[in-house]
Amino acid sequence: MLLAIEIGVLIGLSAIGILVRFSRMRQYLGNILVPCCLIALSLVFLAITFRFRVEEAGPALIPRLWIYMILVLSGIILGQIFSGKDEVVPKIERTGLLLLVMVTLIGYFIAISFIGYFLSTFLFIVLLLNMLSYRKKLLIYLIAGGWCLFSYLVFYKLLYIQLPLGFFESLF
Repeated sequence: MLLAIEIGVLIGLSAIGILVRFSRMRQYLGNILVPCCLIALSLVFLAITFRFRVEEAGPALIPRLWIYMILVLSGIILGQIFSGKDEVVPKIERTGLLLLVMVTLIGYFIAISFIGYFLSTFLFIVLLLNMLSYRKKLLIYLIAGGWCLFSYLVFYKLLYIQLPLGFFESLF
């Protein structure tokens, strides 16, 4: 069933891409496809949450809140595009940056299981902000450390969400 939904989503997104490419909105193709992909993925994840255990404040609550927020914000973005309030995205000058960010993101997801969420997230944020040519080095480390501290306090201590600790698992 889920495979059929995923195939349907891919077909639907391809159809939207083809329709936009050959319409007067061609210059907004990327602007339209990104929120459409977010909406489609959110709907797939929403369908997955219906398999979760049914409770008043069960395991589906937080994912559904995030999904609804993504749906609303993506709808607002699409509304701005179709009302003419959005600008055309300029041509990308650093074409290799997207590939580099994707490789870094994949490396981050792999590193989480080995060195843990907190250390890999800190390194990922520092690396990503450096790749984006952010100049204030002290602020880079403060942002990365602040996010890790926030994640630790909110998710690990307050909500008791077990984050992967990698080889630090024996310490906690």
